[in-house]
Amino acid sequence: MDAVLRQEITRNIGLALQEDQVDKDLTSHACFAPSSLGVAELILKDDAIIAGLIFLPLICEAVDPKVEAKLHKKEGETGKKGDLLATVLGPVRSLMALERTAINFIQHATSIATQTNRYVQAAEGKCDILDTRKTLPGHRFLQKYAVSIGGGKNHRLHLGDQVLIKDNHLSQLENETKEPIRESLQRARAHAPNKKIQIEVDSLDALKCALEFKPDAILLDNMSPDQVKQAALICPEGIYLEASGGIDLTTIRSYARAGIHGISIGRLTHSIDAVDMSFKI
Repeated sequence: MDAVLRQEITRNIGLALQEDQVDKDLTSHACFAPSSLGVAELILKDDAIIAGLIFLPLICEAVDPKVEAKLHKKEGETGKKGDLLATVLGPVRSLMALERTAINFIQHATSIATQTNRYVQAAEGKCDILDTRKTLPGHRFLQKYAVSIGGGKNHRLHLGDQVLIKDNHLSQLENETKEPIRESLQRARAHAPNKKIQIEVDSLDALKCALEFKPDAILLDNMSPDQVKQAALICPEGIYLEASGGIDLTTIRSYARAGIHGISIGRLTHSIDAVDMSFKI
């Protein structure tokens, strides 16, 4: 785990524990003495790609340094229904306090990794599967990490990563110029000469116009598989061609076979089918 990811996840954990007021657990404090010890098992209840399990020791440490977590699966490993993911030992009060935060983090990351992997498999290795900035506020590092564990690739992390000229930028520039594509690309190159520059287009005519000014990447928005295939034939080598817009598991194969480099899927992070797991003490 790199330092930036650790720092961000630690921040997320702190906010989650504060939100849950784990130091004010009325039920556990009423039922158990501080000296009561227990063992908890984190069990997978669906087949899934494991992600986020490496955050469990961080959660345990944040709640109570006396709690010990033993991990039984590796990140990115395929887990089967009924598999034991981790064993957690420590004071019962602390186990009760960390239960929901642990499940929330690991279940969410595992769900994203599993969903991402479905898209990766459906693409048959013909192109990259990319995430987007359609993430839960405050949890972008967690969600993009899970995408990478599932075999996907991370698109820009934030607005400062690269230039991405979208339809809203172009429509606003139409108030200033009759050639918004040309103007936007020229301005972007002058303003951020060392950054990757990508532009969104929604037609083959717009694509041809953008190609005249040699962006680093082009996003084909809401085009059909046939249009995307035509775009791939037009686009010269050296320009990264990406498709997006409502592509799902029923249509992704036809896009992946169209000759493009990547497909961005918002539902990798904004619409998740939850993988079930339990924390039994």
